[in-house]
Amino acid sequence: MRKIPLLCFFATVGLVCFSTLSDDKVNTTPTIGSTHGVNLAELRDLSFRIDWVNQQTAKDLRLTTLSDDALFAIDEYDHLVCYGLDSGSWRWSSPVGNHIYRLLGINTNEDARQVFVNSDSVIFAFEADTGNLPTHTANPIKGATDKAVQKLSWSANTPAIISDTTLLYGSRNGELVWHDCSIGFSSQTYSIADTMNTPPALSGNVVVATGGNGSLAAIDLKRARALWLIQLLDAVIATPTISNGTVYIAGTDQYLRAIDLYSGRPRWKYLTTAELTDSPTIVGDALYQRVPTVGLTCFSAFAPDITGEKRWTAENVHGVVVTTTANNRLLCWDINNRVLQEVDTKLGSITATLPLPTVRELLADSPKNGSLYLITDDDAIIKLIPRLSK
Repeated sequence: MRKIPLLCFFATVGLVCFSTLSDDKVNTTPTIGSTHGVNLAELRDLSFRIDWVNQQTAKDLRLTTLSDDALFAIDEYDHLVCYGLDSGSWRWSSPVGNHIYRLLGINTNEDARQVFVNSDSVIFAFEADTGNLPTHTANPIKGATDKAVQKLSWSANTPAIISDTTLLYGSRNGELVWHDCSIGFSSQTYSIADTMNTPPALSGNVVVATGGNGSLAAIDLKRARALWLIQLLDAVIATPTISNGTVYIAGTDQYLRAIDLYSGRPRWKYLTTAELTDSPTIVGDALYQRVPTVGLTCFSAFAPDITGEKRWTAENVHGVVVTTTANNRLLCWDINNRVLQEVDTKLGSITATLPLPTVRELLADSPKNGSLYLITDDDAIIKLIPRLSK
């Protein structure tokens, strides 16, 4: 386990850098106008404040993943790095992959206090609290594994999702694979298509998977049997969204679809004017979809008509919804223009804008009134929390 130095400091909108006494005996207290490119005055307008800032030496962080109490990422040396969410403090760093494997994703088993990194051919396991490799113990935690390196029988082509002790991923040859981390072996598969390029989605005991040829399937999690199969017009590269017994699919065939999760019966579909590459977001009875070159578009999630129901389009909003605010507005992150926008849910009007020119990644820890985690170009990590938070 590698130790790295850390400089972590806390910052708020009342952040002060120093005090000086000039020759004319005037006391001045300059206030910092920004930190790592985040403008504090504009941040106040967005009703957020800085909780902490972590300036650390890990570089080129990727695959950033949030758990209940930690942030995990892979650095330039293929080390898995862990930071605490309460203060941003560095906890540990452990080597994984050594640039030999193509690392695809990070998952945590909160109950077993373990974290898994899935690569194209191996799954690596670590103890979430220490970064140590798991070992055999006399009294193991239920569901925990003592197998630190688990070879895959089917080469992975997508990040995995986790259900209890099982990682579900798409393989290069189109298999949906169940890999039980507690025993270190793949337990079952289901053939979806010639290849899988998109991670599956899970709701209860139903897994929804898409194939590279446009195939769409709902699979029983326990029995690995299909509930239904549908062939779409083209591939789906955005992970399906599941809410209230409905699967929402944004496809490269330009259609936005709502399909019954259990029967596969179409509820509605809407033809847009561009290939859809981002997953839909459901907030209440509304669905929000980024339509390239058009803008953020709001639909009724439960449209009464088979052709769907569009409510509004925000032509100047080209990001995806990451969370909502305490006053029920949308926060939309435009990664291409590096802008965070607050949008009214009723009309689609922009109520606040925060340029983040130095931020290359933004995550929220909750779809509703969530805190934000920013990764900057100089590899600082910044946590923003709603100003109304205690």
